[in-house]
Amino acid sequence: MNKEYSQLKSLLHLLDREERWFTFAEIEKELGISGKSVKRMVEEASSLLPASMRIEVSRGRGIIFHRDPHGATVQEVLAALFRETSYFRLMQLMLTNNGEASAEETAEALFMSFSSFKKWIIRLNREELRPFQLRMTYSSPSLKGSEIHIRYFLWKLYAEAYPAAGWPFPGIDDCLLDGWVTEMERELGFIYFLNSKRSLSFLMAIVVERVRRGHLIQLNGGNYAWDRNVFYGPANRLSKKMAERYRLNMTSEEVCFLQSMFALSQYHVPDGGHESIGQVRAQEDDEASRMAEQLISLLKDSFPLLQSGERFRAEVGEFIDKLRIEHAIPELMAVSRSHLTSYVEQAEQPIFKAVTEVMESWGKSFPAISYNDYHLTKLAFIICSGLKYRSKKAFLIVGEEFSVRHYVANLIKREIGDDLTIETSILHGLTDEIVAKHRIDFIISTIPVAVSIIPTVIVSTIPTKRDLDNIRQELLT
Repeated sequence: MNKEYSQLKSLLHLLDREERWFTFAEIEKELGISGKSVKRMVEEASSLLPASMRIEVSRGRGIIFHRDPHGATVQEVLAALFRETSYFRLMQLMLTNNGEASAEETAEALFMSFSSFKKWIIRLNREELRPFQLRMTYSSPSLKGSEIHIRYFLWKLYAEAYPAAGWPFPGIDDCLLDGWVTEMERELGFIYFLNSKRSLSFLMAIVVERVRRGHLIQLNGGNYAWDRNVFYGPANRLSKKMAERYRLNMTSEEVCFLQSMFALSQYHVPDGGHESIGQVRAQEDDEASRMAEQLISLLKDSFPLLQSGERFRAEVGEFIDKLRIEHAIPELMAVSRSHLTSYVEQAEQPIFKAVTEVMESWGKSFPAISYNDYHLTKLAFIICSGLKYRSKKAFLIVGEEFSVRHYVANLIKREIGDDLTIETSILHGLTDEIVAKHRIDFIISTIPVAVSIIPTVIVSTIPTKRDLDNIRQELLT
């Protein structure tokens, strides 16, 4: 990734944590760069920021970042800059050229010399691609590695470049793909989170691009009973639609891949639907039920105040389902990670430690199932929300697991107090009419939303001090 973009991204995220003065020494220590580099970055950033953002520099005080809470988000600004980087343009070429362009031709397309391009590829292989277990060849540049890892990498790449708007796949109808996801929602009786639904459209587009260029999934599936999973039928029907529309060879492995990604995405079962979904899972897979019951028993022993009602049991059932799917696809397990792991390890250290011990005990009963910190993080949030969960009236959009959304709602309640009520339900769309119908005064969201009649406060996944101050400000207007 471009060094300048990475440094600017780190700087803006740091300054956006709180609306206060950051000293140059503080920034230098946090980012690991010199004060001269910080000043240069600030000068360059000032010309790139929209009118709703401004970086102020004061001798003796440091740097402060001013941002209109109702204007463009830092994520939107960074996404626009990311799309202009040589790194993103290179990866777009990798998808479209299919390894048919030479290194010289690729370097020329990026306005780079061949020697500089070769040195850059060496650094990309060492720093950017290694976490995804990928590498790039030199002679005819292309991504090399597991096809699952390549698709996962491209999926994350486009999600960062187009977080809320834009569509980079000409010839593929995003509205059609979105409609297919909606059909699956209706068939299964749940609702995908807004960002998950958009991500699934990106995923299907990437599958179309890769399959029609001859790059197919090779998947043994482990010992997972794909045909007994609730997503099996809908995934097969979706694959047939894609095959007919785009003339693809959708093998059984491709169907399993789609099934796994749709099952692993974030969705919400409406109130009253948990029990029926749980019954379907129990009927389809006795082993999964035993795993879930064993885990629930251990968690209740470790956390006496845990509210182990219908919602909690449904979340544990979903956790087990997703864990077994990732275990069946080692390539997914190898790259599964959460950007919230460091946070929950520090902020909820006793819970994370206890959850780790519970999973170690659970693993003795099911030694064939592997897991990592990503799964410990998910389970820790399930426990946090189960210990603190209360029904609230308000509206909160957080593009993470359902347990994370409840955790964030409770965190805001603790910080703001009873003056603010929070609703964590999922609505079928988000329009001015729906907002008015539910009498929502303002929205707290981690992603931009298209609502005009009420304000939206954009927050981080875990709200910062600045975010909480912006929420308090809304209570005063």
